[in-house]
Amino acid sequence: MDATEYNRPRKPNADTLSYLKSLPFDERTAETEIQSYINYKTSENKEEDKGEVEYPQTLSAALAALSEIQNEIASLAGDEFGSQAIETIARITTAYSQIAVRKLLFGIQGYMIHLSTHRYASHVVQTLLQCVLVEKSSQHGDVLELQEDEEEEDASLPSLMEILYNLVEEIKHVAQDLAVHVCGSHVLRSLICVIAGCQEQIPLHLQHKPGGGTMETGGNRRGKVKNKKKKKKNKTVMIADGGSNANNVQYELVQSKRLDWKHDDMQQCLYQLIQELTSLDLSSDDLNDPSQPGALQQLACNPSAGPLLSMLLKILTLRSNSGNDSSKLNITNVATEGDKANQGLHDFRLGIQAPQAQFPSSSQAERLSKHILCWDESTEDGTQQQTASDIIYGLSGETRGSHLVECLLRISNDQFYDAFCKAGGFFTPETFIDYAKHEVSNFVMQTLLNTARTREQVEALIKCVESMINDGYILDAKNKRRGIFWRAVEMAAKFRIGQETIIKCMKKGFGTLQSKPSVDVEVCIGELINFQKPEDGKRMAELDAIGARAFYQLLRFVPRLCGEILTAFDARYDASEVESMCNDGHASRCIIDGILDGPTNQKPFTQAVKSLFEKLKGRFVALSLERVGHHTVSKLFLRLSTMEDRAVFSEELANGLNRLNSNAMGRKIIVDCAVKDYLEGEQIWTTVVKKRLDKDTFLKDLEASLLGSTGEKKRKRKRKKASGDGDGNSNEAKMVKTN
Repeated sequence: MDATEYNRPRKPNADTLSYLKSLPFDERTAETEIQSYINYKTSENKEEDKGEVEYPQTLSAALAALSEIQNEIASLAGDEFGSQAIETIARITTAYSQIAVRKLLFGIQGYMIHLSTHRYASHVVQTLLQCVLVEKSSQHGDVLELQEDEEEEDASLPSLMEILYNLVEEIKHVAQDLAVHVCGSHVLRSLICVIAGCQEQIPLHLQHKPGGGTMETGGNRRGKVKNKKKKKKNKTVMIADGGSNANNVQYELVQSKRLDWKHDDMQQCLYQLIQELTSLDLSSDDLNDPSQPGALQQLACNPSAGPLLSMLLKILTLRSNSGNDSSKLNITNVATEGDKANQGLHDFRLGIQAPQAQFPSSSQAERLSKHILCWDESTEDGTQQQTASDIIYGLSGETRGSHLVECLLRISNDQFYDAFCKAGGFFTPETFIDYAKHEVSNFVMQTLLNTARTREQVEALIKCVESMINDGYILDAKNKRRGIFWRAVEMAAKFRIGQETIIKCMKKGFGTLQSKPSVDVEVCIGELINFQKPEDGKRMAELDAIGARAFYQLLRFVPRLCGEILTAFDARYDASEVESMCNDGHASRCIIDGILDGPTNQKPFTQAVKSLFEKLKGRFVALSLERVGHHTVSKLFLRLSTMEDRAVFSEELANGLNRLNSNAMGRKIIVDCAVKDYLEGEQIWTTVVKKRLDKDTFLKDLEASLLGSTGEKKRKRKRKKASGDGDGNSNEAKMVKTN
């Protein structure tokens, strides 16, 4: 890209920078002031308040500063401090004022190409574009009395849609160049999200990190000095399913009063950008002839352009579903499942990913997918797609290309998913092994096992994995392929197919590694988890993160097969090792919760919970004071099968009541395990525990009801089965209620 092809803004005015440095802007203070003023103005009992709340001074200063610098925004965006000031002003003002958004975006018009490739200015452009869809209620603007001031300036500025249209026209002819630029690709993502009416979702387990989930400004991120001291990686929280990539990003459609993404101009902008990037004209319904491999596949393998194509597929999927009434329910269910999957780090440790919406047949997302793969529309048989087969094979071996393949596996409809897998030869044992042994494409195979749709596909995949387990290849930690075994176990647990086969193969595979025909399950569990107690003076234990996840999924097999696994675990680890597991975040979630989350009303799990209780006797008070361990104490109390055991539990905790009162975790255990109620008498304690059990049962039923019709059918089958056993926690709660 030649420097003469675009406009460069002037250097920022030194006086303007001095003026901005004199303004004490703080986003948190601004938000507090604005919210306090709105609450005061909307309160019905103003006389009872302590005093009158002043108009938010930070907002006034930000709006005044914006009016002063609106003609110098492009210049300031290229300065380290100026970029930070613009982003701060944007975050304070744009949520309440549409005029502020238009001023800021109008200030970068004409300089988009230069700003999009600048180390500081590119972050400014991203922030300004992201602020378009972030708006508060119009009532807030009325309360803040911004409407009257904005009416005078409205006529002097182009409309928001017109500004965005001009920005797209400015950069569309260099879209492919920006797509492969480390900064320009991020600007393209933000621009496409805005004109498509989409917004990136931040997972809940990341929103509660320090900083509230907000990103650093461009100046802070690009200009700060890095710490020379390298941080040690925590082996126990290693992410095995590909880590952080574009596949883990979720998007949602935003209904904004500022911008109608269904407007013809916005639709045309989106189609023009897609056509410049991929040479596919989505504005026409005519089916194109299969394209030839070339530049588009190179873009898919580019570190910057690859995630951009994945984002395009997801956004087109959301847009396709939004116009289809039959898909609205699917989007709702996906949102519910997404919230459940991202509700905390404890589920994130299990490798649970939020399910994604699937594009309908013949949708724009499917057209783009086939265009990337050079799909031949003349045949529906995936095995006849020779060109697509070569492209899938090539993309799967590239780091970024494999992310695109994984994205297609997650968002494809069932029909295209089956044809896609057959084109890639994923269900053929020889080809599957070839993929699995590659250092990159093995992650594609993990995603394949995680996204299997039908029982026929699962049976075929079990046959593919069986030989690799038997020879010990994917069980040997040195080969770094245990993720395939974990996903295979997860798939077998989900579909209830091949569970006995996997356990037999596991015994044989670990036996092969030890030059034996087969080994006991106890040896398999020890090798799989590879747990090591923390050294003296250290708190963190060491274990195989993937093996621990596989152990959790093994306990999701039918209870008949879980018996020997639970017995082996009980024989393998002593009380001190179990206590260390309870205090380790990953071990606690994958191993201990693997036992406590099972059907504890059935014999193998009832005995395992009892054994866990016996091993931890005398250690409950110490565990209750730990940040991680107290979760196990609370859950174990509810999973015990008899009131006598719970009474012993509460008695031990009552003896350490003074220690429990020393921190917040201990005080929580006092409430959860009815410790003080135990001291007041047996009858009071029994009543409180009964209510606790009823509440736990109610929450489980409520959670299961959110899973939709499929979950309802599963619950009915489980209840019918449980009713024949007659020894569950729910039955015990009924007995307590009767007494």
